[in-house]
Amino acid sequence: MGCAPSKFAWNNEIEVKRRSSPPAGAAELNEDIDLNLHKVLRLQPSISIEIGSGVNQPTEDRQQSVIFLIGGPGCLKGVLTQELAQEFDFVTIGIEELIFNYLPHKVADTVKNTVEMQTLLKRDPAVINLKWLLQMISARLATSCSQRFIVDIVPELSFIFKSNAFKMGDHSQRLDEFDRKHNVLFALELFISQEHQLLEGGSSSGLTRSSSSSSASSSSTKAKEKEDADNFTRGVDEADKGRLEKRLEAYHDCAEPFLKYFRKQKRVVKLDLKIPYNADLPRTVRQLFVDVGFSRNNDSIRVVLFLQSEYQADEIDTAYYNLRKIRLLDICHDREESLASQIRAIRKYIYRTAQLDEHILVLLKGLNNMEYPRSKQRINFVEYKTTYLDFYIRSVSRQSPRQRCRMPFRAITSTKGEVCLFPEAMSSRLCKKIGLIFGEKLSMSETSETNREANESRASQLSVSPCSPHQHPKMLFPPGTELNVPLSPSSRQSQRRACTTTAPPTT
Repeated sequence: MGCAPSKFAWNNEIEVKRRSSPPAGAAELNEDIDLNLHKVLRLQPSISIEIGSGVNQPTEDRQQSVIFLIGGPGCLKGVLTQELAQEFDFVTIGIEELIFNYLPHKVADTVKNTVEMQTLLKRDPAVINLKWLLQMISARLATSCSQRFIVDIVPELSFIFKSNAFKMGDHSQRLDEFDRKHNVLFALELFISQEHQLLEGGSSSGLTRSSSSSSASSSSTKAKEKEDADNFTRGVDEADKGRLEKRLEAYHDCAEPFLKYFRKQKRVVKLDLKIPYNADLPRTVRQLFVDVGFSRNNDSIRVVLFLQSEYQADEIDTAYYNLRKIRLLDICHDREESLASQIRAIRKYIYRTAQLDEHILVLLKGLNNMEYPRSKQRINFVEYKTTYLDFYIRSVSRQSPRQRCRMPFRAITSTKGEVCLFPEAMSSRLCKKIGLIFGEKLSMSETSETNREANESRASQLSVSPCSPHQHPKMLFPPGTELNVPLSPSSRQSQRRACTTTAPPTT
């Protein structure tokens, strides 16, 4: 009963169930659950960061910030670009996208799918060159209203690797021309020191073979069938391994000229993930970009856990999961407010006080559950799952929590990756209403109003505090009194810098 050491020996504790006769077909389900728990609860190796001395911070006078992203198989490049888009408003420019969108116009041909594109490049490999690709990237940068860009410069399709654009040994001249025009901040290299683990895959097939071995021992016929299946699986695995080896080799050949150019100028930020698919990569890069000087989008929320009682909250190690506890009654004092007003007040409060990598626990005591008219259509994904909170929140702590509770959750996930969690006791209808209201982004008027309320709150707190003769004269007057007090150049500069960091990014 209670908790016992995990059989995976990752210094974590998971619940041990009572022994009973499992229902039919439960063996495969339990193995899937065990594998998922192993992936969720295991500790990831720390990611090391090397920053070149030539890397500059983004400045206010820079109209656009451009970063080259270089990463191969297993580096979670797709997940990372999605995180950067959501958290820092980066726009990703991919090589494959440019080729498929603009190459047909260049050759005056109609390309309907990947097969036709492959045929075209095999017939004329010189149709794609680096000069043309960089010109297309420049065109996208010039016509976009965004200010931050991630250029995924290394393609993933093998037939694009073989084009003349990536066969050149030296890209210095072309990259110099592009860099003079757009001034690339740095190249972000996603390096995997234990890349060989990609070639040692097949863990899922190994589970399948181990699960079938116990049932195959009953008869020689089944044993023969199993042996044939294993031989076939090994053949498929070897073929996949050979293709992956070629893909890794092609990636390194393609990436090296770009890395060589930026290494020469000491403008490489190298992240060593240690192992493939390191789940700590998004968190590490978020902190890195904040340290470099990029402002965050505070209306980007990860996980919000809604609970109805303090008793439920006491069962959760909030420090371990970096959950900040807030109460509805502390934010919205009027119990007669509509449900929409209460939930929007919570969202605005989170926007005003959000911290990096922080998750929120909301206590809903005083919630006014009333009908909410749906104003617009939204795509949400509703899921019911009995699991650990670790499935949704990856802790950065290297220690185990004081207790790890297995809870039934209703999860509502938006297309932006925001997750609203509810306990099973809450009705599905109420959960959907809260998820719908909370999922609506704050408008520009709401964000400006929120910032103004925060400034007024700080001003009122200053006005009632004891003042010394050396304090600012505005603090001696009641709240709301405006004084035209000249500021020194240093004060004016610090005030401008503060406004830049708190205001939401413009598009």
